[in-house]
Amino acid sequence: MEFRQIRYFLEIHRQGSFSKAASALGLTQPALSRQIAVLERELGHTLFERSTRKISLSPAGQRLLKNAVALQDLWEETVESLQSPENATDLQGDFRISTGGTIAAYVLPSLIKKLRKSHPELTLQILEGDLRTSRESVIWGDADLGILTEEEYHPDLEYRTFLDDEIVPVVASQHPLARKKGKILIREMEKWDILFYHPQSAIRRTVETALRKQPSLELKISMELRSVDAVIRSVEAGLGIGFVSRRSARGLTILNCPELFARRSFSLCWRKSRPTLQRLARALLAQLK
Repeated sequence: MEFRQIRYFLEIHRQGSFSKAASALGLTQPALSRQIAVLERELGHTLFERSTRKISLSPAGQRLLKNAVALQDLWEETVESLQSPENATDLQGDFRISTGGTIAAYVLPSLIKKLRKSHPELTLQILEGDLRTSRESVIWGDADLGILTEEEYHPDLEYRTFLDDEIVPVVASQHPLARKKGKILIREMEKWDILFYHPQSAIRRTVETALRKQPSLELKISMELRSVDAVIRSVEAGLGIGFVSRRSARGLTILNCPELFARRSFSLCWRKSRPTLQRLARALLAQLK
C-alpha cells in the first residue's frame, strides 16, 4: 500500500466521482482507477460501490475511511512540524474552513482580511453549507476548521468558543408591522406569512426552540428556503416575516417581539488528531478581539 493511494481513496470519497477526483488530483481517470484497483486487491475488499448515478463507499470502504483520515492527519502533522520551526511566528499554507451561511457571509470575510495582513502566505478557503454538513466535513478531513453551533459537538473534535449570535424576526421597511410603535404581541405574528428555512437549517432549529416556549402560537409558514440570502431577498420583496441573525439584518426592520429572539453560540473546532491546527485557530480567534 502506498500513501498516495490513501489520498486517492479520500479524494474519490470527497468528490463522489472518479472523474472529478481524477481532475482534482491531476490524473487521468484510467490511471486513478488502476491505483484504486491495486489498493482493493491488496486489501482484499472492494472499496466503492459503483453505479451509473454515483459512487458510494462499500462496507469495507466505510471501515477504511476513519483510518484513512487518521493517516492523512498524521502525514499533514508531520509535514507541518518539519516545515515550521517551533518558534515560527508566521502561518502559511492552504486551509479550509467550513461553516453555515451567516458566519460565511457576515463574519469570516472581515476576519480573514485582518488575518491575511499579518500572515500574507496564508490562504483560507470558505466552504459554506448547513452546520451538520460542516461538522462532517471537519470529521472526515474535507475541512481543516469548522465553526459550529454548540449542538453540533462530536467527541473527535476539539472546540474553542468563537462568538455569540442572536436570531431576530425581520420584515421589509414597507411591511405594516414595520410601522407599528412599541412592542409587537406574539399573536400578531399569526396573521402574516412566515419565510422559514429548510428542516436541516441551524437557524430553523434555533427558532423552533424559541417557538416551543409559545405552545399555543400557530405560525403560517408560506415558504421554506435553503439560504440566508434567499430569506433576506424574500423579506425585502415584502413576502412575509423572516428570521435572520442580527448580524445580517441591515436594511431590514427588526420586530420588537423579544419572545421570539433566540440566542445561539458558535465554537471553532478541528480534529483532535491535528493539534497543529490549534495555532491557526488561535490566530483566527485573536481577530475577534
